[in-house]
Amino acid sequence: MAHRVNRMAELCRERNGTVMASYAFGPMNLDSFAEVQAQKVKHNRQIGSLRDPEDFIESAAALTCRLLGEEDAARIRDVLNENVICTADHHGSLYCSQFLQGDILFALILEKLGRQSPVVPVLAAGQVELENSTYSRGISAYFSRDNKQFLPLFPAKYSVQLASHADPVSPEMVDRFRKRFVSEGEDRSLRQVLQELCSAVYNEEDLKKAGSFSEQTTILGKKLTGHLFSGEAPSIVYLEMESVILPLLLKELSDERSLLYKFLYDKDMRERIVRKKLPDGLSLGDLLFRAADEKGRKVMLSLREDGSLTGMDWRKEPVSFGTDPAELSSLLQEKKVFPGVFTECLLLFFERGITWMGGMFQASYLPQWQSALCAVLEEARCEEQADLIRAYDCSGYICGPMMMLYRGDGFATTAGPVELWHNPVSFERIRQLAKQTSLWDGHRIGLSEMYFDLTVREEREPDWYRKIAEELFRDYPENVVADERK
Repeated sequence: MAHRVNRMAELCRERNGTVMASYAFGPMNLDSFAEVQAQKVKHNRQIGSLRDPEDFIESAAALTCRLLGEEDAARIRDVLNENVICTADHHGSLYCSQFLQGDILFALILEKLGRQSPVVPVLAAGQVELENSTYSRGISAYFSRDNKQFLPLFPAKYSVQLASHADPVSPEMVDRFRKRFVSEGEDRSLRQVLQELCSAVYNEEDLKKAGSFSEQTTILGKKLTGHLFSGEAPSIVYLEMESVILPLLLKELSDERSLLYKFLYDKDMRERIVRKKLPDGLSLGDLLFRAADEKGRKVMLSLREDGSLTGMDWRKEPVSFGTDPAELSSLLQEKKVFPGVFTECLLLFFERGITWMGGMFQASYLPQWQSALCAVLEEARCEEQADLIRAYDCSGYICGPMMMLYRGDGFATTAGPVELWHNPVSFERIRQLAKQTSLWDGHRIGLSEMYFDLTVREEREPDWYRKIAEELFRDYPENVVADERK
């Protein structure tokens, strides 16, 4: 069986440049890997930035203060002065083991920067559907040998709604969830964890504090991670990227010095950004903004040379918006239009010099965006800005390799919040695992998530999930931190 699992890992390596690069440094342990990522942050901080990042820090602190209080806001403000953010997560995907372990690895990067902070800020994208594989729609569990379990809180009709546009999880949703998966569930161990989650995390009083699912995620995320670690450990503060960036976006729409303003309102620059193609055939103008329809479903938008934003909705009807600063500002505040990930990267990384630490896809496409953006700036004779942006290291990679496993009867799976609920792990143990787990072994431990991401259903090995789980049980007993026998 081992050769089949190795074949799956090799296929992933062939499909993704970031994974291929990780394989080249495979013998490096995860502690050294965190140091390599920290050095990228230090490199970028020496370059300077086009704009002061203080407005971003204050926006993140203000959102934290409103949702979690002034103490956490002060902590967030302090740690964000390191000029690095974890950007791998999707907002609301609290139970994805890959995200949680990536967030923990990010905490180790902060330690390498000299910051053993009581909070770990995660800037997560809300522009992902609830039914996405990382599963904002409900709770993911890894108790099974045969498959990752998806346990929905939101009804099926909301599956394609964006997390950023979803209403909060309601007490009625929790009651239905409890009846379906706690009262009538088959796995006794899983039922017990879910019952405690419903009582300790999803209780009605806390649900009332949030006006949206995104706000609720920040509140529930702190409560959840407070149960997952023993001893002295940080809490993870999940902030929705679109919410944090909105004040910066509105400000730049009226600032002629900003790159975004030039892309939208300078005719020559706009034409260049619309025509500049990326390797996948899209232009940078295709990446600036997105829209949401009346049901909160994503609509792709493209900037045109005439300055309009156009697309096609779910009914195949044309959609068009103007980009007059006042009109666009209103659309953004009403969440009818929101920034694409490229625009978020433009404002935070390329303008403010805040290093992004993402996943295997982000570490591949950010350098492509950087190259295309610099080419446009050079063509427009903005060489100084191009030189500064080109100097940034955009390969920050934090989400993919894993080090913590849950052990069942003859199998092992990656450990997420459900698996750690009755098995809280100390950060000292995490630091030890980082030193004893190689980078490529970390990718093999996380293979079930990576293989799913990089392959299509028709080409996957039969019973691939089970094969991986049984191989991990044999190969990595020292990485078990959660055990069904406890």
